[in-house]
Amino acid sequence: MIMKKNFFFLLLAALVCCLSFSVTSCKSDDDKNNDDEDVVFTDGPQDTQDETVAKFWNVVGELVDKDDITDDYKGKTFDPIIGIEDPDNPQARIVYTNSPELAAERFANLVDIDPQLVTEETPSYVWNDPDIGTMTYTKGDGNTAWATVDVKIQQVPKLEKIIYRSITQGDENASKEAVKGGKRAYYRFGDIIAATDQNDNHVAYWICVRPAFNPEGKGDSHWISVSPLPQKNLYTWKYENVNKKKKINVTRTYVLPTGLGTYEEHMQNLAELIFAIIHPATWNDNVNKYASCDKKGRPTGMRMFHDFHSYNVKYHNKFFWQNVRDQYYKEKLFEKVFGMSLDDMKQIVDKDGLYLLYNGKTWKTGNAPTLYQAHYFNTPGGVNANMQTKKPFSQVKKAVYDKNNPSNDIELDVSTCTMAKPYYINEKFFGDSHPRFIIRHATAAELHIYKNYDNRDQIQAYDEVYRYYREYNVAGDTPEETDGNDYWVED
Repeated sequence: MIMKKNFFFLLLAALVCCLSFSVTSCKSDDDKNNDDEDVVFTDGPQDTQDETVAKFWNVVGELVDKDDITDDYKGKTFDPIIGIEDPDNPQARIVYTNSPELAAERFANLVDIDPQLVTEETPSYVWNDPDIGTMTYTKGDGNTAWATVDVKIQQVPKLEKIIYRSITQGDENASKEAVKGGKRAYYRFGDIIAATDQNDNHVAYWICVRPAFNPEGKGDSHWISVSPLPQKNLYTWKYENVNKKKKINVTRTYVLPTGLGTYEEHMQNLAELIFAIIHPATWNDNVNKYASCDKKGRPTGMRMFHDFHSYNVKYHNKFFWQNVRDQYYKEKLFEKVFGMSLDDMKQIVDKDGLYLLYNGKTWKTGNAPTLYQAHYFNTPGGVNANMQTKKPFSQVKKAVYDKNNPSNDIELDVSTCTMAKPYYINEKFFGDSHPRFIIRHATAAELHIYKNYDNRDQIQAYDEVYRYYREYNVAGDTPEETDGNDYWVED
């Protein structure tokens, strides 16, 4: 009997414990549910196509017009603008290139692969991406072309082949034109044009980072703008974090660059251009010391604006760059284009180098977007001088919000750039306070309101902010050597 009584009390105690635990557990659940009723939390962008879009335009953006870049490209087709149309085949485009090494490099840059995978000795290489298409690189015979690329991209049906050749290969008329020097183009290195964007009502400055230059087979000029981005190149996402119990009430707007494309060659040209303007004599001396041509006349050693022949430095000598620098000082052109004086730019370039943001962003789910940056700097005394930085590209990815502790949030808004300060500074995101310029690229043919552009003509619908031939009124119709006129001052 005693045993049964003890068992009854033990059973009762256990039941009370269970009920107590059950009540506590229910209360805990109730508290949690009450918290949830007070919570409004918007998680990161749910754009599952974002990385595919960025990858697609990273390649195709170099083949077609910059204005064609759009997120909803599937089912659409675009016309190619890379190089010039082959007179013998309207489905082929010629990209004049001065050596087989640079032909291989251009292909590697185009499809964004390690340059060591394709060299001038590579007989063939097949690049394939199911989200983009197929491109097959084939080494040329050296007489008619350095290399050819067979192209199969659904969105660019009118492009079947890219031909990398020098101006003396496969085109007798072009060869004759090169020998006699060619006609003088309208624009030169460092020329600046501007236009007001009708949608945003702000001025965009464009600087010529690689002019048309017939002796090198360069039929079109290339331009870069670091002015504030227009609306079509801004991606906006709003984030809300509200929790009444935790006294959190945060709403943020993130604005990131998008649809910029990747133009490795001309970002490098911008860096070299700035260095040449700042240091005319040093740039010229470096070309003479470290750039050269082999017995066949092909560029070797240090690059001079990617693939210019070093013997043509006479047309872009230190006296030319001194003239450019003088006008940049006189007209405060660095202030207009870059939002800082030439002296300030010199200090930044010499100390920390030049930082550029390109391509756009990648931001799928979660709280950490990715931005793409290039960092160019000068390495004196060899082939990496004149800002010829090797592998300057990197990706910066960082969490920009913390739902539990908003004090850790990072504001990220590139639309805060202005004409007075077009560069972007964000120490919390990048980990340093270097100014970063967000770049857009275009050819003269893209900027021109008529697509059939002659490099001896002015680009229509753009104002001339500065043009070398207008300022110095040099006579003649062929490229000329700039005379020092005994006024040279070393940099």
